[in-house]
Amino acid sequence: TRYEDGALDELAIALFNRKLESALRDDAIDVKETTLPKRGFDRLVALADLISVGRSPSRQRAVVLTTLLGLIPPWVRARFKEIIRPEWRWVDEMNAVITVNAFAWLVGPCEIIPRESDGVMSAVKLRKCRYLEQCGCTASCVNFCKMPTQAFFREAFGVDAHLAPDHSDGSCVMTFGAKPPSPDPAFEAPCYA
Repeated sequence: TRYEDGALDELAIALFNRKLESALRDDAIDVKETTLPKRGFDRLVALADLISVGRSPSRQRAVVLTTLLGLIPPWVRARFKEIIRPEWRWVDEMNAVITVNAFAWLVGPCEIIPRESDGVMSAVKLRKCRYLEQCGCTASCVNFCKMPTQAFFREAFGVDAHLAPDHSDGSCVMTFGAKPPSPDPAFEAPCYA
């Protein structure tokens, strides 16, 4: 799939890349500029690959979670938790609206769909996840996206979110207000290689 990133998309990607680079440097990983794409989404995927080198899955997830939390100032996260109650139904709907409007640069085209459990419009269908399509790796999907994103919403905003990737077509459903199942079928997906 070919993506046409606008100026705001490029800005968001550049910010995320800087945060990933900072996390790598904090872990004493040398980011060799000559081996990485200079900018854009290709650089993001290359940085994600670097995060996986020499780290356990739990450490990879921790690095990405720290990066995601670094995108939102701590005082904003604290204020959100003071003002907003996760049990309010509209909070899940609001998160779905924000995700569709603010994160297409990362996940590709997406739309709000009804949550399976009750029909509330608080799930987001990623038609074909941009990150998954480009990285082509089920482990990277789980360790760089799914698990850190679920943890991010829980830690940053006190909100449950469950990401359910479908590796057969590259889609994913992100459901707000839903806890991830245990055991999670995402861990059973075979490697693409």
